[in-house]
Amino acid sequence: MKANKPLNKMNRDSKLDKPLEGVEERTVVLRHSEHLQSAAADHIAQEVPIAIAYNGESHAVMMASPIDLNDFAIGFSITERIIDKTADIRAIDIRQASQGITVNIQIGAELMQRLKGKRRQLSGRSGCGICGITELAAALPIIQPLKMAPIPSHSVIDHAVKVLKKNQMLQDQCGAVHCAGVFNASGELLALREDVGRHNALDKLIGSQVNCLQPDFFIVMSSRASHELVAKVAISGIHTLVTISAATSLAIDLAEKTNLNLVGFVRDKRQIIYASAGLA
Repeated sequence: MKANKPLNKMNRDSKLDKPLEGVEERTVVLRHSEHLQSAAADHIAQEVPIAIAYNGESHAVMMASPIDLNDFAIGFSITERIIDKTADIRAIDIRQASQGITVNIQIGAELMQRLKGKRRQLSGRSGCGICGITELAAALPIIQPLKMAPIPSHSVIDHAVKVLKKNQMLQDQCGAVHCAGVFNASGELLALREDVGRHNALDKLIGSQVNCLQPDFFIVMSSRASHELVAKVAISGIHTLVTISAATSLAIDLAEKTNLNLVGFVRDKRQIIYASAGLA
């Protein structure tokens, strides 16, 4: 292998040479043909085990980007219905461990007993939101239906998707993360979070905005729509989820049961409405 000195920089259409938080620089091999290779510096998304504990008792290990972990702790606790409101969290302690990061969340005794009653043990991965659930019923949670709400207009959704893509800083730099953004009814971007796992990105987003969310806001995600994402959005009280890719059958079923507007496969002005409480 012939190495260039200094190393070439991989071009991902990013103007940022310095790795962002959650990204590191690694040396990779660029193969141009069977006989032409060169070394280059590339930006790589960090993926770290995040051990989540409640009152010191281990609950889950999620593979995630090591950023916005306070938001993650809050959002995960809300969307997994471990707590009912942010005030239920008494403290969050985030520490670097030998093989990852530990996040210990302090909650009240009654909530802790409720958590133990669920008998749920997770061993999460970046692409899986229900790994390790011991009972089938726990994988399909019962969620109270939302009040019916109109679906955002075609132009508002189209604009929001374009804005989301333009603001994916980590994705632009390393090309390996998902993104979740929340928009108001006019299509204005209010907040955005990125992570190697789509569920984690959504939890971080909800955790960062949980006390500011309004029913007429909507969430746009860079991934497909799974039933876990639909559940998390419905639990947050948001009435519309938009995804860049397609929806699964279970996601559509849950969206219909919860009166959630579900729009997917948004490409070049085309939008597929999989479920909508605002349409006859």
